[in-house]
Amino acid sequence: MALSRAAKTVDPKVPFLRSLPSFSGVRDRDLASLASLFDEVRLEAGEPLIREGEPGHELFLMVEGLALVSLREEALATVGAGEFVGEMALLERAPCSATVTALTPVRALVAGAQSFGSLLAHPEVMRSLTIGLVRRLRASQRSPGGWHKGTRDTAVGA
Repeated sequence: MALSRAAKTVDPKVPFLRSLPSFSGVRDRDLASLASLFDEVRLEAGEPLIREGEPGHELFLMVEGLALVSLREEALATVGAGEFVGEMALLERAPCSATVTALTPVRALVAGAQSFGSLLAHPEVMRSLTIGLVRRLRASQRSPGGWHKGTRDTAVGA
């Protein structure tokens, strides 16, 4: 009697997560668990991901495209593939601190507040979010290592 195995279906979000330096050493099973916490969204150029002053309900992980981070209509930075936005409002449970608008068509992974709580249980996610927050703090103090207007860096958020 011949046995056949059904082919395993790999969530298309897993290869993207694996491509990020923060997740390169994570086991497949754990990456699949992380991927299940995200939905995929697509936005056209000009569409907002996040609006300054509004309640934050989602974390975005950029997959493709570029978005502009602005505060009171002043450009602060651009974000692209592999970068997070939206985590500050979720962590603090406060209104969004900046507006993030798609500059090009954007594909992103999005996690709602409940999924965000589950993501925080993963050390790799916590480390990546923490690095982004530290870089923004350094930039606001104009100290070395921060991101600067018009540049991309990992895990820049709003």
